[in-house]
Amino acid sequence: MLKLIQVCISATLCGVAFSLAQAQTVSSPSPVSFQAGLQAAQSGDALQALRHFQVLAAQGHDAAQYNLGLMYLNGLGVPVSAVQARYWLGQAAGQGYVKAQVVLEKLP
Repeated sequence: MLKLIQVCISATLCGVAFSLAQAQTVSSPSPVSFQAGLQAAQSGDALQALRHFQVLAAQGHDAAQYNLGLMYLNGLGVPVSAVQARYWLGQAAGQGYVKAQVVLEKLP
């Protein structure tokens, strides 16, 4: 039994080492931009759009906050979350982003 546990642990450690080696050879991600986020969303790559919008929204970009709110509202690349949708739409609306204000007014 002890031998079996040692084999399993060894195999797991080898897998982790391989994953780390692979991660180091992958090129670093490209810089984020709102335009790249829009292009990703339009092409159906919700995860790439999410990556761009999350970074920009956290930096206070009102249109990115609006788009991130819509992603949470519709479950695009993320689980549907009314709480997150309201938060990000509220952030954009608070900066005077009219589209976000309109969507917030329509939410139940």
